[in-house]
Amino acid sequence: MSSIAPTDIALIEEHIRRLIVVMGFTDTKVTCSYRTVAAQHYLHVSLIAGPAGRLLIGTHGAHLQALQHIVRALIKRQVREPVRITVDVNGYLASKERTLLHLAQEAARKAGRTGRAIVLPPMSAAARRTIHTTLAARQDVNTESLGEEPNRRVVVRPIFI
Repeated sequence: MSSIAPTDIALIEEHIRRLIVVMGFTDTKVTCSYRTVAAQHYLHVSLIAGPAGRLLIGTHGAHLQALQHIVRALIKRQVREPVRITVDVNGYLASKERTLLHLAQEAARKAGRTGRAIVLPPMSAAARRTIHTTLAARQDVNTESLGEEPNRRVVVRPIFI
């Protein structure tokens, strides 16, 4: 698979910048970064919008998910190869991921300390995947998802060796 050319990245940035301006966010900085890992292509779009970013993020990231969907549709028209696209506003996704990593490690410690299963609150499939991936290498706990959407949750169970 070929990679996305720097000129394509600049064009993608410009299209996203225009979209954001049309939405009324004129003072927003748009930056795209591209990388390839194990033949998988990743494009990360970072928006720095200051206080107005709260409107782009929305409650629990709902507006951000919608914006990401729109950006993906826009980019798929320009890029012929499969690429995983993430959109972040004011570092919201990075902060959310740090919170999930901390939650996973804390649940694993508590499960090991108490010897009991720890049931985490309901979360999205992406958040559950982050929890499972974070704890997959640990030998002292295992994880599983239980329940039905939208109440599906991760259970962290201690393993006694």
